[in-house]
Amino acid sequence: MVDFEVLKGTKDILSNEKIKVDLILDIIRKNFEKYGFRPFDTPIIEYLNILTFKYGEGAEITDEIFTLSDRGERELGLRYDLTTPLCRFVASQKQFKKPFRRYQFGKVFRDGPIKKGRLREFIQCDGDVIGVAGVEIEAELLELFYSTYKELEINPIIEINNNKILRGVFIQNGFKESEISSLILSVDKLKKIGFEKVLEEINLKGFDKDRAKLSIEILSCKSIEELKLKATNDLFKEGIDEIEKLINLIKNLGINYRLNFSMARGLDIYTGNIWEVYDFNNSIVSSIGSGGRFDKVIGEFTNSNEDVLAVGISFGLVPILEVLKYNKKSNSIFKNKETLTDILVVPIGEDFVSYSFKVANKYRIKNNLNVEVFYGYSLKKAFKYCDSLGIKNLILVGENEVNNNEVILKNLKTKEEKLEKI
Repeated sequence: MVDFEVLKGTKDILSNEKIKVDLILDIIRKNFEKYGFRPFDTPIIEYLNILTFKYGEGAEITDEIFTLSDRGERELGLRYDLTTPLCRFVASQKQFKKPFRRYQFGKVFRDGPIKKGRLREFIQCDGDVIGVAGVEIEAELLELFYSTYKELEINPIIEINNNKILRGVFIQNGFKESEISSLILSVDKLKKIGFEKVLEEINLKGFDKDRAKLSIEILSCKSIEELKLKATNDLFKEGIDEIEKLINLIKNLGINYRLNFSMARGLDIYTGNIWEVYDFNNSIVSSIGSGGRFDKVIGEFTNSNEDVLAVGISFGLVPILEVLKYNKKSNSIFKNKETLTDILVVPIGEDFVSYSFKVANKYRIKNNLNVEVFYGYSLKKAFKYCDSLGIKNLILVGENEVNNNEVILKNLKTKEEKLEKI
């Protein structure tokens, strides 16, 4: 017997959810294009050495890659994000016009732990700018981010930090560069497990507890001014300067934000300001978007070690859908829909099908509506069909309609009828 169960961490998306997903993507696409971003795409399958280029063996993300091989026994993998293929593309271009603003929607695949808001197969919605320095472009991206979430009927708050602050604090307190990634992985859990447990985890890793405690206390500061008083390391000061300039710009944009100096993102990727977006109403605890500056990655692909300026944002479609499930606004544009049909045209017999095509095309072309022809040849069945899918308008086509070259458009919700010539 065939087992029809889908793979855990993947799902069939039914019409009511797919309509909602497409509506969300349309809003995100529209906002990207308002800010000058252009559509872009990359292959789902990449050479495995491209996907693992930035990470060492045993890294969490490389362990999550779905690997495969082709007939030529080449090692391949399914992309796990959209950033790595972008970096590969830019690095491969000898003559590349900058600045380059791209947005990309595409499925990515990760063979990792499955939980609420995290699947094995999901759509990423990324926007990146290549070739622009400074925090001005970062502020513009955060404005795009914030306004898009508001249009999605989500109340966002953007959490901001700078990776140079994280690294600078530990260097300032005597830790080696090679120790920093492990330390910051623990510090990133501060909000989740608390000060004492983070310190305990760091101690178990064999690091100096007193110096780690001093570092975490600095990262627990609540303001930039407080942080400035603690900074003596140049990298630390550089991070403070960058985040302060960004905050001063977004203050004038009405963006709701908070500082979290212990928040970390991709230390092997990001080089400056970083951010995550959360639902201010706390309907879910995970972030619903993220991003930051990654100036070194593309240069490392070419082995030039030259900085290639890059900064981006990514909308979390799966957690956005989770937030919208909790959104109870009565006028929400994201109410469940089973269909996109505006009008159902119902011929009452086979003799009237040809005229029904004419009627349907009139409303599709002249009125720009979505029109479906129903072949059940029964008004009772048509009403039942409309009710099951939520179709509000119906046109019945019979002998009178054909002879008079007209139809009656019925609104099934208001019971209103309107006679129209075809």
